[in-house]
Parts: sequence; C-alpha cells; structure tokens
Amino acid sequence: MKLVTVQNTPEAEPRAMVRNALPLLISLALTTTCLHAQSDDDCKELEGTPPGLYATTDEGRTFLIKDDKVIELAPGDAAYANENSMTCIKSVPKMLDWPCATDAAQSRKFATYSFDEITDKNAVKEVVRRYFEIPEVIEPIPNWLEGEYNARLSFDEIVQYSTPEYWYQPNPEVDILHEKRPKTLLVSLYVGINQVVIDNYTADALRQHYAGEKIPVVFVFNDSNVVPISYFGANVSLEELNKAFSERRIKLADVPMWPLGDYHLSPTAEEFEKLFDLPSLDQVDPLRREAIGAELETYRFTRKPVFVTMLEGSPKMYVDDPVRLRVALSMGIQRIPTVINFVEQDSHFRRCGPGTPVGSGSVSGSTTPIGGANPPPGVPVPPPPSASDS
Repeated sequence: MKLVTVQNTPEAEPRAMVRNALPLLISLALTTTCLHAQSDDDCKELEGTPPGLYATTDEGRTFLIKDDKVIELAPGDAAYANENSMTCIKSVPKMLDWPCATDAAQSRKFATYSFDEITDKNAVKEVVRRYFEIPEVIEPIPNWLEGEYNARLSFDEIVQYSTPEYWYQPNPEVDILHEKRPKTLLVSLYVGINQVVIDNYTADALRQHYAGEKIPVVFVFNDSNVVPISYFGANVSLEELNKAFSERRIKLADVPMWPLGDYHLSPTAEEFEKLFDLPSLDQVDPLRREAIGAELETYRFTRKPVFVTMLEGSPKMYVDDPVRLRVALSMGIQRIPTVINFVEQDSHFRRCGPGTPVGSGSVSGSTTPIGGANPPPGVPVPPPPSASDS
C-alpha cells in the first residue's frame, strides 16, 4: 500500500503529512515477520492496537505510524520519535549513516566537487563535461523539494540543451506550476547514455514566472543504469520495462512529483488485465467500490497514480491496489497513469549519491529490450556546444 509521498516546499505542507492511520497498514505492522537479525523470541504478541509507534517496510520504504500521523521514509531518509511527537529529520545522525561508510558504497560512488569550483562562464556546459568525462558530480545534493538548488542560471544557458526527451509525464489536469511544485528547473543527466534531459514541461513556465531573471536550477545526477522513459520509445510496455530491469538492471529515472499526478507511462486497460490477477467487480466490497468510484470520478489519478513494482532478477510484477485498478477499469478508464518502482539489492546505497550500481555494466543499445524500444546511438553523442562556441 502506498501513501502520498511526503513533501516540503516553501508553499507546501510540512514534510510529515498527517493522515488517518489506515487499518490495513496498521494490521501489516502488527502481523509482519520480524527482521532477520532478530530471533522469534524477540518478537511479541500484541492484543488489539495499543497506543504507540508502529513501523512497517514496504517496497523499500518505511512507514512510521503513531496515532493519526503517518510518515513515509524513502531510502536515506530518517525520522525521530519520542513519547510526545514523531517527525522526519533533515540531518541523518552518523549512527544511521553506516551504508555510506561501507567499502561497497564508497567504491561505487562518483567523485564529487562543489559548484563554487566551476570557473567556466558556461556553467551548464562545465557540469555536463565533468559528469560525462570523469564522471564527477556536485555535492552537497540540494533538497529541491524544500526549495534548494545548485545555482541560478540564465534561460539562454539552459535552453541550448533542450531536446524532445523526457523522464516523466505531468498530469494535464494539474497546473504545471502548482503551489506544491517547487519553482526550480530540473536538469537530469544520464551518464550511462551520455544524455542531458531538461524538464521541458516546466522550463517555459518558469521562464515566465521569473520574468527574465535567472532561474534556480537543480542538476540531477542519475546512476549509470538509469535512463529516461523516452529511451524506450513512445509505446513501451510494462513487459519491456520489466525485461530490461530483470535481465539488464536498466531502470527509469524517478518521477518528480507523483502526488500531483506525475507518472512514467499510461498502459492500457488490456495490458493490466493481461499482466495482473485483478479481482472481479463482484468481489469488491460495495461500500469500498462506491468510495473509490467517487474519488476517481472527482480526482481521476491526480492524487495518486497506480504503482507497479518490479524486482531485480524476477519476471514477476506487482500492482499496489488491484481493487482501485478494477474499479477504474469498470468506469471505462482506458489509460492508467502509472509509476514504476524498482527494487534492487543495493537500493539502500541511493542515499550515498550517484554511481555505478554493484554488479551492473554501462547502459547501451544492446541491452534495450526487444519490441519497439529506441536504442541510443552506438557512439555516445557529446553535449551540444554553447552559443559562444558556435
């Protein structure tokens, strides 16, 4: 089960979103198997749901539940609770940061530098060069959800890297500059395919928003096995994506703001019927069906897309809420906005910064799944020259 991703921007709600604790999630917390590091004797039986802090981990995310408050923690996030309150924390204590100190984490991590070290007048060109040629990435990593950024740059300096490529689709029913979306421009870099992808969906809107002033820019450095969804072409299927991940460890860049309806792709109703064992409509509780139908009728998928989880080395896929999906299909919704989650063995290293995942090779056209995907050129294409070079 998924909850709304916690957000925190100058215009948004606090990062720890308050929601009604879901009975099913609490049930999972009470009945889940204890961690492998514990013995069965360490686990206790509880009668009912006495007050306290409950925790459960699902698909690489940890959910903390206390009274009516729920915090979702992605890999690398941290939280603190005492008898009076519970909150996420910005700085991770050293005692919790052990994954980044391991030899495996350090050996995979790219070299780093500070943005202040850039002396080239064309900062974007220098960032791209250092990432593709060395590779070297900027630290510290800004928390763009909280309004942080690498630098303010002119639109002319950024637009030279504009291409038709994209790593997500925004929900057309939500304003692209919604108050919860940070007013920063994301520039996503992919060292595995030597490609720069600007968030074209927000670029023009931000240019107008800042009225000729320099735009706050965040450079997103992706692991070497990560590609944008456009890498696979316009009609990629869930099966093709799963094949690429399970066999070659190729995975998609993260969707920026799925709580606003951003998504990777929109598979057809027929594809979901084929790939997943969905309940029949008469198996759905009538009251729940009515509630889900009313929500979809009002909001469609603007509050939450469908999540499909893919596991490294496994051909099997999982959908997060089959009942919600069945109700959507029964309403005649033919295209389902979908976000793909990838679970891999070294996913906990994500907190330590981009690098080369353990055991993976570089991405190339030969690893692209068969069936409609667009492989990149055989020879990496260098970034376009700056205006001053032409």
